[in-house]
Amino acid sequence: MLPDGDADDPPRSQARFVSTELVRHIARWKRAAPRLTVAFVMGNHDWLLTETAVRAEEAAGRLTLLEPRRLWRYNGIEFLGCPYSPPTPHWVKDYERLDLAGDRPPAEGGSVWDPERQSARPIGAAEHFGGRPTLAEELAAAPTPGGPWILVAHSPPHDSRLDRLPNLTYPIGSKAVRRFIEQRRPLCALHGHVHESPQATGAYADEVGGVLCINPGQAHEQLHAVLFDSARPRASLRHTVL
Repeated sequence: MLPDGDADDPPRSQARFVSTELVRHIARWKRAAPRLTVAFVMGNHDWLLTETAVRAEEAAGRLTLLEPRRLWRYNGIEFLGCPYSPPTPHWVKDYERLDLAGDRPPAEGGSVWDPERQSARPIGAAEHFGGRPTLAEELAAAPTPGGPWILVAHSPPHDSRLDRLPNLTYPIGSKAVRRFIEQRRPLCALHGHVHESPQATGAYADEVGGVLCINPGQAHEQLHAVLFDSARPRASLRHTVL
């Protein structure tokens, strides 16, 4: 959704995109569909700095940021967001976490946004992952919805048809997200992160513990999306390429 952060100038390369390009796109969409509401989570290519820019636009009523410690209610449905993913080879680490307690940090570190220095700084894997809650701990602290709800988690559940890459023989999704879905049982779960998974498995939806989980996939030149009625997601679900 956002351009990759540039370590030499994260404010200009990504955060400024939110307050210029992204809000212009949203304004255009809302002119075409006045009742449209835009809600999303951050992801592992995003800087923590960019979240600050997103929150400013949220305060202005232009969009909604979904997060794990706060439920957002819309049209009778509650939404819970989770931006984190298990460690990846990508170098921005602000939204990466160890998946489960006892997991070992990867060999390589990366970079994070340092609010005090107001710049990106290199960080070793042990320092970064050892100083933050695991993804499982982040989800364990999530509030319990009081009615129908939808999970929007950047990382897909582990060992599903939604977390495969064409060049790897093993799944790369989150075990913590899978356990959370099986235990908390949302109405459905929406994911991204592994953009090539539908191409690798031939499926953009899967059942995990009886819960419908969806990863539309993504491509560089075309937008992959799913559309569904939240009152009957299985019966109405369809995939489209725009």
